Amino acid sequence: MPSFFFPGCRKSGSLLLLLFCFFSASAFGQGMGSIIGTVVDANTKQPLGFATVFIAQTTYGTNAAENGTFKLAALPAGSHELVVSFLGYESVSHAVTLQPGQQLSFRFELSPKANALQEVVVRVDPDWKGNYETFFQNFIGRSPNAAATEIVNANALHFKFDAQESTLTAEADEELVIENKALGYRLYFGLKAFEMSFKDKRVFHAGYPRFVEMKPRSKAQQKRWAAARLKAYRGSMMHFGRALYAQNLEAEGFNVRKLRRIPNPNRPPEQEIQAGIRRARAQSKGMVVTYVKPGRPEDSLSYWLRMSRLDKQVAQLFTGAIPYDQLIRKDTSTGQTRLQFTDFLNVVYTKEREEAGFLSQNTFGARRTPTWQTSLLTLLEPYTFLEPTGMILNPYSHLIEGYWGWEKLAEMLPLDYTPTAK
Repeated sequence: MPSFFFPGCRKSGSLLLLLFCFFSASAFGQGMGSIIGTVVDANTKQPLGFATVFIAQTTYGTNAAENGTFKLAALPAGSHELVVSFLGYESVSHAVTLQPGQQLSFRFELSPKANALQEVVVRVDPDWKGNYETFFQNFIGRSPNAAATEIVNANALHFKFDAQESTLTAEADEELVIENKALGYRLYFGLKAFEMSFKDKRVFHAGYPRFVEMKPRSKAQQKRWAAARLKAYRGSMMHFGRALYAQNLEAEGFNVRKLRRIPNPNRPPEQEIQAGIRRARAQSKGMVVTYVKPGRPEDSLSYWLRMSRLDKQVAQLFTGAIPYDQLIRKDTSTGQTRLQFTDFLNVVYTKEREEAGFLSQNTFGARRTPTWQTSLLTLLEPYTFLEPTGMILNPYSHLIEGYWGWEKLAEMLPLDYTPTAK
């Protein structure tokens, strides 16, 4: 991967750069409202009974009645992503803003998928197992929670590897049914995109997640789930976003500092390195090459190869705390909260240490003692919007690295999750 690393100036294994991730944002406010409507076939206008209607990345959802009507009651006021899906049809999403006491009404017309009526040709993919393992590790994760998570209908997944671009993409015939037995959720995920670039280790995935709480077998299991959910929440990006929105980062255990990436002063320019490698290789073949440069007595192949392996950039970490008005501000036109900053945010969560799995990413790297969970956040746009739930509104607006990049779907909680102390 390229020289995208931290924390401070430390590399810790093969860190993934994750472009996050979900088409969902919700600003849960005071008061309740409801949404009613009907779901029909766009062509025949016939009702689509038992269609699924839900608020993305929450536990709020229902199924339409046989006549296609539905009602979502007792919804928190605020902005929501309403999603309607039915097997064999294109899903529809609609951003809604619900006022306290308000009832919104909609009529959704779903179109059949283009290939739904075509003959299905089953082709054996000899690389499916290996591609699935790569997908699972970079979509579900490699944490202890991921080890307790299963994609029930994994055979719905299809993969394509582009050798020229060195990218793996995935698509699914239907909603992925994911059972997270560590957190006690059954997750229905309408996968819209998954792409992993092996060139720079960058992963992007997007979709419509829906949570359903699993029924515990005992009070002891319910207690374990509650503890696991709290652990997953603490230090997460959702936790950080909520703490930033409420302007109580330090109290919640987050140490946030500005980080800047600068050219590595110990690395010669790339052109000089390549020229040095060519000279050294030519000398090794018995050719006479004259090269004299004051201050650099060594001109061996091993030296120039060593220089080529040095990171092109190093991290410069600032020590002073960042004022909140340099991180978030109210947008005068919309009233929403902007997330707006320059360079990178180095985010250290000081109440939990790194998991062993995070440290073991680099099998051949030197072992070290776990330290505080450290993540890096950068914006790809001048600003984006931050919701009270801790979600960044635009999934294309930012990149995360480090610990948050390692934590994947197996650590994800619904937006309506409320932490309770042990």
